[in-house]
Amino acid sequence: MLSNNDFNRIDRKTWNGHTHTEFCPHGSGEDTEDFIKAAIQAGFKTYSVTEHFPMPPDFYEHAVGSRHAIYTAAMSDRELPEYLRKMNRLKEKYADKIRLLIGFEIDYFSQYQRWTAQMLDVYGSAIDDAILSVHFLPTVNGLRAIDDSDLDFRTGVLAAYGTPVGVANAYLKTVAEAIDWQVTNKPQRYGHIMLYRKWRNLFDSRTVWEDHATRDLLKHILQKIAARHEFLDCNMAGLFRTSQTESSPNFTWLAQAQQFGIPLVYGADAHRVADVAQGYNTYLENGYDK
Repeated sequence: MLSNNDFNRIDRKTWNGHTHTEFCPHGSGEDTEDFIKAAIQAGFKTYSVTEHFPMPPDFYEHAVGSRHAIYTAAMSDRELPEYLRKMNRLKEKYADKIRLLIGFEIDYFSQYQRWTAQMLDVYGSAIDDAILSVHFLPTVNGLRAIDDSDLDFRTGVLAAYGTPVGVANAYLKTVAEAIDWQVTNKPQRYGHIMLYRKWRNLFDSRTVWEDHATRDLLKHILQKIAARHEFLDCNMAGLFRTSQTESSPNFTWLAQAQQFGIPLVYGADAHRVADVAQGYNTYLENGYDK
């Protein structure tokens, strides 16, 4: 994996740091080459391919709720060799037009730290880039998804944690734990740290999503990232979801991240070719590349 210094040398004005591929089970299935062609057309010079890394085997014994959320969360481990072969072939093919960084979006689970560390040992030297993200939270019945559907959110993590604020604080505590986790080849960028707000527009406008504890957790997270000289996913996908209509983090907390001096890496989080540059102009116009 590239070093911190390597990442700091990348021009963030022309870097798309969070994208998916045909290997994503909940994506469009369009050929990754078409994503890359769209990225070149959009003006990107660096393009991180960050497909969802396979889940730990035990995950399937402890995840509950939406079958879709569980069984389309990530590619199969059987697909890893072909994924790496194809991405490296495309990296070479388009080297004169765009710099491809091959990697993964890796899920953080406190109970699977050992397995994840082993996988980072195996694949860390084979990839360029990676994102560490949280998509599932523990409940008394098992792991539940945050972002599969409004219904799954309500019957799962919301039922478990009582209120949207309760979900937010549990999510952010897990993100903080992920930042504190120190292991060889650990990703230096954290994905969509306010994913818990994905369904906010489907709740009453008076719904409370943030309290003093939430704000303290967010400040604590940003302080940790800044102190470690790490990076934050400036994820624009939510701007185009009617259920969300905001970035992750949202504009308030992106401004706070900039005050802490954290480098914000544009993330389309594209799961289809049409979304390769979604929100890119917003990222540039707000000066998040600075």
